[in-house]
Amino acid sequence: MRNIFLIGCTHFGHENMYKFLNKDGTRVRYQFTDAKQGDKAMIERWNKTVRKVDKVYMLGDVAFKTKDLKILGRLNGSKVLIKGNHDELKLSEYAKYFKDVRAYHRLDGMILSHIPIHTNSLWSEKNNNYRINIHAHLHSDAVMDSLDNSLPDSRYFSVCVERINYTPISLEQIKIRIK
Repeated sequence: MRNIFLIGCTHFGHENMYKFLNKDGTRVRYQFTDAKQGDKAMIERWNKTVRKVDKVYMLGDVAFKTKDLKILGRLNGSKVLIKGNHDELKLSEYAKYFKDVRAYHRLDGMILSHIPIHTNSLWSEKNNNYRINIHAHLHSDAVMDSLDNSLPDSRYFSVCVERINYTPISLEQIKIRIK
């Protein structure tokens, strides 16, 4: 049986990701000194977690340059890209590594996107409830509850690498966490 995993904002090869700061002045990717070290850790963690038969949804911002996109050839699993705001290479470049490339995807009643979608788009008339939006883009930040800005909005789940220990997270683990 194959498992489904999700991950976002790998930014392979992107040196500046290791210089960006949070609002409190700490580095967003404080665990690693540079892209070489961060990429190596993500590759190792990915391949220890994901088998060749598994499926991985990458929720955008994979790599800026074609040379860094080649890292995907070293990663286990069948990959689907949900394009992010920094995924600007030609489709033919992504087609070498991804089974499919999409703007968004529905999966088990949840909506996968790179950028968090508007709360109005989460409402399901058919089921008379809110869907969950699994997203990336915000790195170490979270979508906050509009009624209590000190709490994360439970309708959103971030799979940015900074929030999932730089390791793809299984769909089953996400379902457990959102309950």
